[in-house]
Amino acid sequence: MDYRIRPATEADAAAICLIYNQGIEDRLATLETELRTPDERRQWLRARSPRHPVIVAE
Repeated sequence: MDYRIRPATEADAAAICLIYNQGIEDRLATLETELRTPDERRQWLRARSPRHPVIVAE
């Protein structure tokens, strides 16, 4: 199976949120306890520095 790695966009916010919230619920990947919303993830993406990009695989 081939994957394509690319920079994340605001259109990816809902999927990123779903994955991140799974980590919160499972309590294995983060110490956070409150679920995040897609809008919060969009804001987070907008605030990222170009030096620290978010990437996605599809």
